[in-house]
Amino acid sequence: MTQDRTPFTFGIPLIAREATRNWPLVEALLGLTLRSVAAQTDADYRVVIAGHDAPSCVDDDPRITFLPADWKAEPVRADNLDAGRKKHAINAHVAAEGGGFLMFLDADDWIDTRLVATCRAGITAEHVGGIVTTGFAVDAQGLKAAPIPHPAIFDQDFHRICGSTTIARIEPGSDDPLRRDPHAILHEHYRWIEVAAEHGGQVARLDLLGAYLVNTSQNHSETHGPFADWRRSFTAAVSHEGEPVDDAFAARFGLTRDAIAAVVETVGRG
Repeated sequence: MTQDRTPFTFGIPLIAREATRNWPLVEALLGLTLRSVAAQTDADYRVVIAGHDAPSCVDDDPRITFLPADWKAEPVRADNLDAGRKKHAINAHVAAEGGGFLMFLDADDWIDTRLVATCRAGITAEHVGGIVTTGFAVDAQGLKAAPIPHPAIFDQDFHRICGSTTIARIEPGSDDPLRRDPHAILHEHYRWIEVAAEHGGQVARLDLLGAYLVNTSQNHSETHGPFADWRRSFTAAVSHEGEPVDDAFAARFGLTRDAIAAVVETVGRG
């Protein structure tokens, strides 16, 4: 059987330098995310970073493209409009390049080293995309990790809380709007499965793990929006219930404990 070689893109919306209190921390967290991406067992992928400021942590990897934001940088808003505009720009860029798989990835989350390979094997022609339903919440400052779902923290699927969980198959020439631009219809990550079904589409549940980083001082949902207080209580529960991060855990995401700990020092200075 011929292996699926559909193009795969990670799209990363990056906060503007003037909108953050600690740009070195933003770059350090992004560096871990890119290191996690670089550990993929299937190295045939692209990364598109949309932002106002090109991060210095990006090397000369030809697979990485920086997409400059063409609007004025503004403070972070409760509705996270800036990130939404950057995701829209990435989505349009991927469609213009012919489409393929697109996973939006927050600039501080980590991914399973098998993600690209598993998507190519598990997202078939009958699917409009895939989703990661299990994973871990990781307390960046306490270096603890707790599985999600968890009865004492968050007893629902991982994609209900973490946005770095959806993979769309973009088919620019399709007559079906859902296949032409899945993001325009499916919208919020926590309702992908249900909304796809409402439109006659299927989303593949992928046998993968995700890592949702919290307690970094940069996580939008912990500091803005109507659920900020609940998100802070979620972080406290992760710290209380989680187990210490070790090399075996970190290796699932292409990282080492020492690499994570080095960034934790930056978090502490944030």
